[in-house]
Amino acid sequence: MTRLSQWIAGLAGWRRALVAVLAGAFATMALPPFGLWPALFAALPVLLLLLEGAGSARRAFWAGFWWSYGYFVAGVYWIGIALLVDPERFAWLLPFASLGLPLVFALFPAVAGVLAVAVGRRGPGLLLALAGAWVLGEYARGHVLTGFPWNPLAVAWIEVPVAAQGASLLGAYGLGGVSVLVAGLPFLLLTRAPGRAVAAALAVAVAGGLLAYGALRLPAGPADRAEPALRLRLVQGNIDQRLKHSEAARAEHFNRHMDLSMQPAADGVRPRVVIWPETALPYTLDAAPQLPGILGAVAGDGGIALIGAVRIEEQGQSLRAWNSLHALSRDGTLAGTYDKHHLVPFGEYLPLRGVLGLFGLDKLAVGAVDFSAGPGPVSLDLPGLPAVLPLICYEAIFPEAAADPARRPAWLVNVTNDAWFGTSSGPPQHLAQARLRAIEQGLPLARAANTGISALVDPFGRVEQALPLGEAGIIDGDLPAALPPTVFSRLGTVATLASAVVFLLFGIFWRRLPS
Repeated sequence: MTRLSQWIAGLAGWRRALVAVLAGAFATMALPPFGLWPALFAALPVLLLLLEGAGSARRAFWAGFWWSYGYFVAGVYWIGIALLVDPERFAWLLPFASLGLPLVFALFPAVAGVLAVAVGRRGPGLLLALAGAWVLGEYARGHVLTGFPWNPLAVAWIEVPVAAQGASLLGAYGLGGVSVLVAGLPFLLLTRAPGRAVAAALAVAVAGGLLAYGALRLPAGPADRAEPALRLRLVQGNIDQRLKHSEAARAEHFNRHMDLSMQPAADGVRPRVVIWPETALPYTLDAAPQLPGILGAVAGDGGIALIGAVRIEEQGQSLRAWNSLHALSRDGTLAGTYDKHHLVPFGEYLPLRGVLGLFGLDKLAVGAVDFSAGPGPVSLDLPGLPAVLPLICYEAIFPEAAADPARRPAWLVNVTNDAWFGTSSGPPQHLAQARLRAIEQGLPLARAANTGISALVDPFGRVEQALPLGEAGIIDGDLPAALPPTVFSRLGTVATLASAVVFLLFGIFWRRLPS
């Protein structure tokens, strides 16, 4: 071991915690909007050295915890920005959101670190075991307490399409395990444990195999177009979140979306499908009898308008509300509605309202009623169109939300309102995770975002067109063709968990090698 690696492994107390936090924070340079993936090759070896020098489960836990705390504080700091949209009500929660929530998120990698040390102990065994434990940790983070799998390590490869294609085999969580294995290679140069050369060769072979697969999978040029051709228009209204629910500005917001929707196409081809972002309609659909007809008319002949809106129903003495996507035919007929099924806790509803409400807490979204969850994920059958699976807002960060268990759709549509997070790293990270869903499923993705980033994405996760943050405009483009079902779309969680088991078994094998 070098002097530096010995020093890192031997750290104790606050110095050990500080180095771990700084390394975890540095790892976020690999994530959008920076995309400096080599940062992982410096940050992850630090975590491995701290785990190797832990000597106990308790110290292993804290090594993983502090590294991950730095990762999440630097990676999801933007959560607190949403609280400043209504500072009088929510600004006091800023430290809890920006510094407190990462304490919860860090528990999952911390437990993964304990498991890795227990299984692999040191050297190559530790690296392989951490790869498997990391997969399990990210999977758990995506499911426990409704889940929040934001910024899996796999997003580091989203701007390296040849590497990102591994998500079509193992899913984002499985690709995260491969990321640990490959980015941990420098650690093997710093440890004296047996089997280093063979383990390094294995890691290089895995990386080389995935890169070769990606190179074979990716076409040299643009993706094929769907047949028959389907022209889409994505509308980005760029409505300031502080003004979004202003009664006085409703008509202006509506007219802005209508004007963008009716704008002549540059090539003269009228879009058949026009897509508005999440809750872009400032009224409920039944606010006026003529409203559905006005909205449906923005689509071309035989087309559909997909309109993000709040849906409200009276049920007895109470009201229920849904975050919905309405599909309207050109004549104003309601062809279908999708209700968001994976709601944002504290954003769209207040968990344990009877208890937390006593402390003055409330949801961020405007309105006195908590949103209700829909039955999804489910595809919409719309007249004259291939089946589409909607994802509203952060549903796009959940791999399972992009898969209809009943049948496979032909494309994905993601409507969102990321205006809550300003020009922070939140919106580009959100887009990156939506692109992973396209790769996992082998399906094209149309994304309409209120203030950006709207994009048309091919089934390889490549952005064909995009509108930047803070700009009103439209994207017109033909829908790319879907690919045949991917390994991940067929196996789902089985493929992900199988990768974790394989990594852990290899970790056990290396642990048993004689010294």
